[in-house]
Amino acid sequence: MIKHSNKPKISIRKFLCVSILIVGIITFSNMRVNSTTDSYDPKSYTSYIPHDFINISHDGAFEVFPGTGTEGDPYIIEGYEIIPTSSVYGIVVTGTTKYFVIRNCYIDAEFSGIKIDGIAAGTATIINNTIYDSGLGINLLYAFSSTIYNNNCTDNSYGIVFEHSPGSTATNNTCNDNSYGIKIISSSSSTVVDNSYSSNRRGIWLVTSDGSTITNNNCSNNDWEGIYLEDTDDCVITYNLLQENGNYGVHLLPDTYDSWGNRIHHNNFVDNNLGGTSQASDDCTDNFWYDTITQTGNYWNDWVSGTYAIDGSAGAIDLYPLGDPVVAEYNSLSLFTLLILLVPLFLTMTISRRRKIS
Repeated sequence: MIKHSNKPKISIRKFLCVSILIVGIITFSNMRVNSTTDSYDPKSYTSYIPHDFINISHDGAFEVFPGTGTEGDPYIIEGYEIIPTSSVYGIVVTGTTKYFVIRNCYIDAEFSGIKIDGIAAGTATIINNTIYDSGLGINLLYAFSSTIYNNNCTDNSYGIVFEHSPGSTATNNTCNDNSYGIKIISSSSSTVVDNSYSSNRRGIWLVTSDGSTITNNNCSNNDWEGIYLEDTDDCVITYNLLQENGNYGVHLLPDTYDSWGNRIHHNNFVDNNLGGTSQASDDCTDNFWYDTITQTGNYWNDWVSGTYAIDGSAGAIDLYPLGDPVVAEYNSLSLFTLLILLVPLFLTMTISRRRKIS
């Protein structure tokens, strides 16, 4: 027997249309020509607790900090202002196996703000911290598959450093006005997405870090290169803004071995290496400065017609330069919003089907 209700019926079609409309509005508002907002407030968190150097050298040392860092409700280090008097480090975590989060801290340390060394893979998340005027802002060393998200590393020697930390991710960080924005050393399959690396000596620097993804970063106004690869193969470099860097926007170099098989396309090159003959350089072999499938290259604001010649001994060219700047088609916020909106839609559809069955 079918049960009837006097409650207004939910129209799946209307719900879907509204959801799509909302997603469209949010997606459109977040589309950008590969740029990020460069605003810096060295003390954006409002309730810091003064604290000296924090040293976690084994799992038991975490126990003075609360959960949840997951998995199984491990630990969070949060809300501290650390200007150490007893160490040259701010926070050091070494040799641990538990999941942990370092969040909402302000650190001004002489040598390294946050150092993570020799921990279990996938257990570290470093989010929304400000590291200011340190030697190394955030340093991963033998810390596989770690997550570095939404941190502000300003006026340091290095903003972020990955060393022997493959599979780690840097997303939505601001690393401006450092000597170097991010340096990735012997850390294959790294992901660097939606960051700002501007007004440094060099924006993004990869050494022996094959198979990494460099996407939708703002690498502008650096003294030297926007993106610099040494002895690094099979990377994807797409949808980045490379503007007004003193040297090349992207420079590929051999070290002990060649840097080959890299794919560089759908980037915006604007006013790099002013006075030179090209905005990029390739001293290696078998790199592609265009998408071989879609036959689309990069935007070069000094391109006139035909192909675009890349400086360097490789004699590389962009076969398919673009006449207009590249606009990012989506970002993580719009995808997340879509997911959030689709969940209640599926729940509503499930409830509707159950009512029909009953």
